[in-house]
Amino acid sequence: MASIAVIGAGLSGLRCATLLQASGHDVQVFERSNQIGGRMQTDAVDGFLLDHGFHVMQTGYPASQRAFNFQTMEAKAFEPGAIVVEQKNNGAKFWTMADPFRRPFQGLLSGLNRFASPFDLLRVARLRFAVRRGKVSRVFTGEHNTALQYLERRGFSPAMIERFFHPLFSGIFLEDDLRTNERMFRFVFRMMSEGQMVLPKHGIAAAPKQLAQRLGQDRIHLNSTVDIRNDTEMLVNGEEHSFDAIVKAFNPAMGEEKRHVWTLHFDAESSPLRTNHILLNAGVKSTEGLIAHLAVPSDVQPSYAPEGRSLITITVVGERADARGLRDASAVEAAVRSELSTWYPEVSKAWRLLAVQHIQHALPEIGKEINLGTTPRSNGFECGDHTVHGSVEGALSSAETTAQRIEAYLRK
Repeated sequence: MASIAVIGAGLSGLRCATLLQASGHDVQVFERSNQIGGRMQTDAVDGFLLDHGFHVMQTGYPASQRAFNFQTMEAKAFEPGAIVVEQKNNGAKFWTMADPFRRPFQGLLSGLNRFASPFDLLRVARLRFAVRRGKVSRVFTGEHNTALQYLERRGFSPAMIERFFHPLFSGIFLEDDLRTNERMFRFVFRMMSEGQMVLPKHGIAAAPKQLAQRLGQDRIHLNSTVDIRNDTEMLVNGEEHSFDAIVKAFNPAMGEEKRHVWTLHFDAESSPLRTNHILLNAGVKSTEGLIAHLAVPSDVQPSYAPEGRSLITITVVGERADARGLRDASAVEAAVRSELSTWYPEVSKAWRLLAVQHIQHALPEIGKEINLGTTPRSNGFECGDHTVHGSVEGALSSAETTAQRIEAYLRK
């Protein structure tokens, strides 16, 4: 049995620790903050559950399937597809784009709309078939262009890209140009077509908590200041400790990451949506809009709001706020309320603000210049989504690879 230290109690560090512990090793996790979970946090405010940023879990992620028990989390799913809103001179227009493969009847009724031509719908079907062929690793082969270039190369119309793909994936990738590596786009699109977007009953923090419970709270040391001396020695709050291996489960360059996001949570008397879809802003790019998408988590998970109330969660990509010169919470809130008033003029003014969150280092950069693949871009004992790609899957898969490397090292 080896003694192993894991520095960082985010998703990747906790997953790596549980795997090493399951192999019979003595594992201790050290976290500098006062709570586990990294970016996967949930606050309880006035009976509402407010995730830090709009988070969903993808049941299609292979590493998530291995790491989590979604049934124990009592996870519930959003409806596949989306509601799309577009601002016209005579008011906002809403329509539903149902998933024609999982909801064929609704998909047939909603398929032909103002921007998705029959040819675009056919291209969606071809794209779905293309990304789902073979093993998941296949989507990480081929070219390294941007997601925008990839969609253009597959023949999608500018309207389809601007009004559907942009608001959906800019809100996922947290950037305003669809400059994310096309391999990441293919991976996410495949996962969305194979699995479901779900929310745990007790918020997104349920994911790291499930791993921590498996590991044991006595092995997690919060408020720990760590100074790594070499591969086996480090100081913890000034005291010397030796281990057979030390895992760096944190991003040393997190302060340099520029992808940021504003998330606004509102308390409403009722939900503005009639179905459990997310709502996409078709005009976020063309009309200099601000809101990428709006969701009502309490429609999916009633536990997210007190009885008789609804939780409205709005995502604003940081780069769009920057382009509008919006630098502080009050300015972002005012601009969001102004935009909401054109969609829901009768009710949005009554929505009570619960929180404005600014997640400044939300995702690592994953542009076309990044050599994106399934193998972590690190040869040492280091894990985290920054070593693979910015997602829950990236965090978990890097943890699995790092645990395997440590096992091989210890065997030698």
